[in-house]
This record gives sequence, structure tokens and C-alpha cells, in this order.
Amino acid sequence: MAISGRVAVCATILFASSFLSASDARAQAAQPAASRLEVGDAAVDGSQLKPYKNAWKMVYTFPGKQPFLVGVWTDELEEVEIGGRHLMKRTQMADYAKYHVVVSYTNVFDPKTMAPVEQEFHRSSTGEWAKREFDGKTVKYERGESADPAKKQRGELKLDHAIFDYEGGMYGVLLAALPLREGYKATFPSLSEDRDELEWVTLTVGKQELVDAGNGKQVMAWPVDTEADYTNKSHLTYWISKEPPYVIQLAITIPTGKWVTITMTMI
Repeated sequence: MAISGRVAVCATILFASSFLSASDARAQAAQPAASRLEVGDAAVDGSQLKPYKNAWKMVYTFPGKQPFLVGVWTDELEEVEIGGRHLMKRTQMADYAKYHVVVSYTNVFDPKTMAPVEQEFHRSSTGEWAKREFDGKTVKYERGESADPAKKQRGELKLDHAIFDYEGGMYGVLLAALPLREGYKATFPSLSEDRDELEWVTLTVGKQELVDAGNGKQVMAWPVDTEADYTNKSHLTYWISKEPPYVIQLAITIPTGKWVTITMTMI
């Protein structure tokens, strides 16, 4: 998701004093530990997911400047049958009209376990593309940095863990399959979008709140902060509902290069 950005930053608390009061120590001990999730864990269950169509407007904000509309991101979730298996397919298209760039993602997955089956990525400005097939801890891929077939690459990755395809396009829909509640923390394996490496993503859920959902509507949603070792050091917050279309809002802050905040709200 090179242009669309994915992101993350975790809040780290540093203590200036080397001494903690007993009450401070008890408060720290009460902090919930992050649940470690793996593909196949009962806590990850998307069997309740329903088909939908959704769209967000994308707004960029640079420090000291007025926000401006960049384009529209569309999103569709549908049921599919492949090889006798009941699966779901998520199709997204990010049209950065202001920059004349279109990025698309297609993800096919098992809704019960949220295990990925296959993924495709395309970017119009460079011709960059990628296809992946997932089988447990093995990922087969084809990709190219341009439309030139002579430059196509093929390969296979052997990972230490089966992964969720969060960074490959599942994003907030994967989060909607988790047992979200205030204070919930979890970490799960994903495949880095920048490197052929397994990467652990950590999430923290805040207090459920009322957010805009387009057309004058408002819904209750969980704010979910995510953290991973992103190259651009970005920070990402989703607002997730347990009802379709699940991903209600999204805010990305990218501090590297020209600091920018990207806000996605439903149309």
C-alpha cells in the first residue's frame, strides 16, 4: 500500500524517576497484556461478516495548510465459492484523482479463520503489480515493478508463522473479526508490505464512541490504534463497527518526509 499508506505508532511511557509508588506499580500491573493471535485461533472469527459496498473520501492535511480532497476510496465485500470452499473477496480501489494515480487491492480469504487465500495489487502510475497465494506458512508470489513481462519475478516465502494478510489489503476488515472491547490489546503476524518478512502488528482498542458514517448518519465504533515496523513510521487509527461496512473512518499520520495526515470518512 505504498501510496495509500499503512501505518503505526505506539504510545510509550518513559519514567523520569527510578522510584515508583506502590499505587503506580499496582496500576502498571493491572494493564492488560497483549493477546498473541495466530491463524486458527478461536478469538479470530469473521463468520459474521456480511457483504457490503462502501466509499470514503480521502483528505490530506499538511501542517499550516488547509485540508484538501485527494480522491475517493471504494470498498466491496462479497461472498465467493472457489474449489467448493465458501470464501469472501474484498475489492478496493483508491483513486487519487488529484495525483492521477489509482491503486487496487483484491483479497480472497476464509471468513471463519480470516486466513488469506490469495491477493492481488496494482498501481497505475508505475505499472507495479503483485499476486500472492497463501498456504499455511508458505507464500507463493509473482510481481513486477512495471508492466514489462520480462521483468516479472516469481518466488516462494517460507515463514515461521501462518499470517493474516493485514498489510496486503485486509486492514480494518480483519480487525472487525476480533473480539473488540475497550482496553483490548493483541498482536498478530502479517507479511510486511515493504519487505519479504513476517511482521508483528500490535493493536489497542479505545472506548467506543459516536462517529460520522456519511449521509448525516452516526454510528458507534471502536477506535483501534495499530503499530508495526513501517518504513514511513506512520500511525494509523481505525474506527470499527461490528455492523457492515465495518470500517467507518480511518486516520493516518505519516511523520516522515512532508508530514501529512490522511483522513478517510464515509461518503
